[in-house]
Amino acid sequence: MNNIQIEGVDSSLSRAVLEDIYSLKKHLDDILTSSDKTLIENLTQEAELLLGQAKDDSKTYHERYVVFSRLTESFFDAWRHYKDTPQAIELIKDIDHLSNYSIAYSYLLFSLSLINEGRIGEYRADLERMVSGFLRLSEVVDVFADFFSISELKQIYDGAKDAISVSARDVIEYFENGSELSKLVTQLRAYSSLIVLKVEEHIKNVESTLEEDTQLKSKLEIDSSSRPWWEQIAGTFDDDSVYDEAMQLGCEYRSSLRPGSTLPSDV
Repeated sequence: MNNIQIEGVDSSLSRAVLEDIYSLKKHLDDILTSSDKTLIENLTQEAELLLGQAKDDSKTYHERYVVFSRLTESFFDAWRHYKDTPQAIELIKDIDHLSNYSIAYSYLLFSLSLINEGRIGEYRADLERMVSGFLRLSEVVDVFADFFSISELKQIYDGAKDAISVSARDVIEYFENGSELSKLVTQLRAYSSLIVLKVEEHIKNVESTLEEDTQLKSKLEIDSSSRPWWEQIAGTFDDDSVYDEAMQLGCEYRSSLRPGSTLPSDV
């Protein structure tokens, strides 16, 4: 069986994750007790340590998955501890955001471990494991795409396209080994195709949003650099007798509203 892999997924986490960890520290002053502050300080230290382990290229996908599972549980513990504390509302928001990232990477790394690791050398069993990994990966990309960098998504995309290409070359081999194996390779190709489509759709949406933001920013810059409206219309009514007459009538009307004045009679 051909070796179908998705390698080189960027293990450096989104900058937003680290920013959230530092944000936890900023909200320590909102916590009333010293024991609570100590708990958060310990959580941030643990998170930084575990994230360092997750970025270690020598670790397997499954080992990184274990790291993120542990990190997710730590975030859940903190959430349960502070969820009924009004003073910790901002802290809860940061923990919730971090938990989402941690869960997303947990699912991603578990999917990659099924695809690339744990093979026992038995043809059908290894293929089944790989197919289950592609199924999970298609679900991860569908649900958690916003949490991954464009670089990571493109590498997943390239790996899925390669899987389609390799499985197409071996399709005769799969059919010769029985209908069950042919069903598995069909599933593999289907999940790979779904991953490709989902990543393409997500990246297209991201690029479209960035383009719209750039256009809006450009428009705002143009608007802000324009002259104020009163300067733009200055001089428009020079030497206009109708305008002068309208101004004169306006002055007379305002004068008539002052105390002691009477409104002009209708003609």
